[in-house]
Amino acid sequence: MKNQKMHIILTETAIELIPKSLEKKPNALSSIKKFGKPGQILDTALHHSIMHTLKNSQKRGRPDILHHFLLDTLGSPANLKGFLEIYFHCSSGLYKVNSEMKCPRDYSRFKGLMCQLIKKGHIPPKQRPYLISRMNLNLRDWIKNNFTEKNTFSLSVNGNKASLETITSKFFNESNECAVLIGGFQKGHFSDDILKISSQIFAISDRGYDSWIIINRVLAKFEQNLNLI
Repeated sequence: MKNQKMHIILTETAIELIPKSLEKKPNALSSIKKFGKPGQILDTALHHSIMHTLKNSQKRGRPDILHHFLLDTLGSPANLKGFLEIYFHCSSGLYKVNSEMKCPRDYSRFKGLMCQLIKKGHIPPKQRPYLISRMNLNLRDWIKNNFTEKNTFSLSVNGNKASLETITSKFFNESNECAVLIGGFQKGHFSDDILKISSQIFAISDRGYDSWIIINRVLAKFEQNLNLI
C-alpha cells in the first residue's frame, strides 16, 4: 500500500462567536439565553435577521459546514487507516484535529464545544491529548513551512476545470504528502489572501457544490487510489 498522506484543510470556515457589534441585539441575547454556549456561535439559522450588517455576511454563520466536515473526514476510511490529517481554518486561527476524535452527532453539543474551543484555543480545556487545538502559525505560514507549490492544491469553482481523476493524480507527484484546501463557507469565493497560497486551483465542475459534496468526492477517489474501498 502506498505511503501517502493527505492534509485536508477546510478553509475560511464560517464559524465564529457572535461579533461584539451584534451581541446586544435582542435576537442574539435570546439565542444565548435559550441555548447557552451553543447560542454564542454565530448561526444564520438563528441570527439571519441581524447578520446583514456584517462584512462578508454571505460567508459567515454556517457552523453546520464544519460539523459536516468533521463527521465526514473523521469517519472516513482514509482517516481510520492513517492516511489523512484534518485541519480547519477560520477567523480565530488554524486548528488541528486529533484523528481519533469522535465528533458529536448532536448539533447543539457540537456548537457548545466549538464555543469552548474558540475561547480556550483547545478542547478539552484541561485534559490532554487535545481533541482539537489552535496552531501557532497562520495558514499561509504553515503551508509555506510544510509544503511546496507543487503539492498544495485548492478546489474552487473558479479554478481550472479538470476531472477528479486528473486532480487527485497530481496530489503526490512532488512527494508522499499534499495539502488540499476546500472552502468552508456557503457563498462566495476564496479571498485573495487564500488564493495566493496555491497556484494549483482546480474545479471539478462548472457549478459550485456544497463543500461536503466536494470533500466526499475527493476522499472517495483518494481511498479508491489507495485500494481502501
